Amino acid sequence: METPYFLLKEELLSQNIAGFQGALREIWPNSILAYSVKTNSLPWILRWMDAHGVYAEVVSDEEYDLAMLSGYTEDHLVFNGPIKGLKKIRSALHQGGIVNIDSEKELLYLSAEKPTCRGVLGIRVNVNPALFSEKDVGYQEDGFRFGFSEENGELARALDSLEEAYQTRSFGLHLHVNSVTRSVDVYRAIARFAAALVQKYRLTPSFVDIGGGFFGGVPGKATPKEYLEAIKSELVPVVDPLITKLILEPGSAAVGSCFELHTTVLDVKDTARARIVTTDGSRIHIDPLWIKKRYLYTLETEGKRCPRQVICGYTCMDHDRLMILEDEPELSPGDHIVYARVGNYTVTFGGPFIRYLPPVYVQIGVQTRLIRRRMDVEDYYRLEFVE
Repeated sequence: METPYFLLKEELLSQNIAGFQGALREIWPNSILAYSVKTNSLPWILRWMDAHGVYAEVVSDEEYDLAMLSGYTEDHLVFNGPIKGLKKIRSALHQGGIVNIDSEKELLYLSAEKPTCRGVLGIRVNVNPALFSEKDVGYQEDGFRFGFSEENGELARALDSLEEAYQTRSFGLHLHVNSVTRSVDVYRAIARFAAALVQKYRLTPSFVDIGGGFFGGVPGKATPKEYLEAIKSELVPVVDPLITKLILEPGSAAVGSCFELHTTVLDVKDTARARIVTTDGSRIHIDPLWIKKRYLYTLETEGKRCPRQVICGYTCMDHDRLMILEDEPELSPGDHIVYARVGNYTVTFGGPFIRYLPPVYVQIGVQTRLIRRRMDVEDYYRLEFVE
């Protein structure tokens, strides 16, 4: 197969999802596992998730429509984020979906229009970062971006507005935060805060949505069972697991460990200061934030040991440097580098810069098949609007 290409290993995907589903059945059976579509929105993955009983967590009208095209029904969507279209909110609620409001615009719409609510309505809470260790989460100075603040009274106001519109206080609570360490302590703190909100505002929440950001498929790291035991220990004193659903939204924990990027060495040159190895892969493919310096990788070469090699991408940007290899086998044109665990925000994050989107294959047992063909020049050209 011509490189570069991504390879999805279905066996690893199945193991990751089974780990969460098994832990939920054991610890909180009244639950929903929802896949974070933004993490990797390949239609094949969405169809696979739907077939395996996993909801889709979507954060835009486009993701909403993509999930529907991939086979989902609206009663198996969790609709989050600050940019939801009002028509989509109305449709999701009418058709039995789960909607977590996140903005003043959404609150005003629900309070004024009171759309039919066959689905389940929740509210995202702006979580105080002081509840966590500084090593576990960032944004200590300015706080998190999303949700209604409990500290300044906005959450109380929003709850009162929704209660007036719908004559209930059984709304769901959504409390996702970004974690640096993905520690079990982060999720214990989220659950403890949720429990405090339930008591303070006399809620009977239809659900508690813990969000995502978990480890998954990484040996030696926290397991789904360990996360869930910590969450349950904080929530059970104030909510009935038979009444209140628990929602988890894994993204990276579901697909991060399942993908490889296969690349080929195109050129090797020695400058006065370094050995430069140019490959047909790029940081565009596997490092969306351009911050990594090391990867899990395999070198496919028979070269002798080389003191130092600078591995670079195909782009014309000098900073497209993936990593530095020291005292490792020497690479030559035609050799291969395979990067492992690169499924998060990579396959669909990169754009058509210099070269276009690479193909994606899936390995199912001993069979490998194409699930996204390589984007070519004609594909890109046809995006132009011509009157």
